[in-house]
Amino acid sequence: MADQIKEPKVKKVKPVQTSKPVQTPDEKHSRIMEILKKEYAFENWLLAILSPVLILYGIYIILGKFGSTDLTIPLGSSGYAFIDFFFETDLKRILTGTFLILVGTLVIVFLAIPILRPSITEMKKSSWPTGKELAADSGRVFAFLLFLMFVFTLYGFALDPLFKWIYTL
Repeated sequence: MADQIKEPKVKKVKPVQTSKPVQTPDEKHSRIMEILKKEYAFENWLLAILSPVLILYGIYIILGKFGSTDLTIPLGSSGYAFIDFFFETDLKRILTGTFLILVGTLVIVFLAIPILRPSITEMKKSSWPTGKELAADSGRVFAFLLFLMFVFTLYGFALDPLFKWIYTL
């Protein structure tokens, strides 16, 4: 008789899904960092073009000249107090130009890091010559360059009279 008793069927209820899953603060933070860390090729190209321009402007400001034009007078007396503050004295002008050069240089370094990082790891995998091997190889290269210099000097001495004779015709 115990075999004949059936258990009642329980209906499975699906959980109700909301439109947006609830995110913990850590998940929100990682989402923000994910957006911030994403690299955009256009921005990198734009920075690569603008950073040398920034360095060049910094050099112009420090020198106080753009070609034959003297920049010290118009930069220090533009009529705008905010702009004049950075250029009214030589020291402020030099500091402003140095700051622009520094920012441009840091941008170039920032752009070079993703390119250099894999190169450095590959260089660590390479085997480098010892000091003796490097000196021996350098000596061989230097000796070969001296040999080439000697050969081309002989060619010059041998062919110089021929070329002088051809030019006199």
